Amino acid sequence: MTATVIALLTVCDDCPSELAAYFKATKPLLEKAGARIIKRFEINEVVVGRRPARTVMIVEYPSRAAVDMVFGSPEYERVKPIRDQAFLDYQVSIVGD
Repeated sequence: MTATVIALLTVCDDCPSELAAYFKATKPLLEKAGARIIKRFEINEVVVGRRPARTVMIVEYPSRAAVDMVFGSPEYERVKPIRDQAFLDYQVSIVGD
């Protein structure tokens, strides 16, 4: 059964090299897990409440185990310091269908 992940992201505009390094490191992890980015949105306007992030990404994984494989991997563990520089806000959640 597939697992759908919602990522709420705000990129640090002052850290383009860190952002590039993060995506360079995570792209092979996503490919290996069989994940694919379904949709990417920019949040342009908030009608009620506060903006949770600037970007929303929907990523589909083949299974919950594939999600765990990516985020629990030693490779992802090594990229966390870069992630923390590249993003001002980074939240990842699994959503139900």
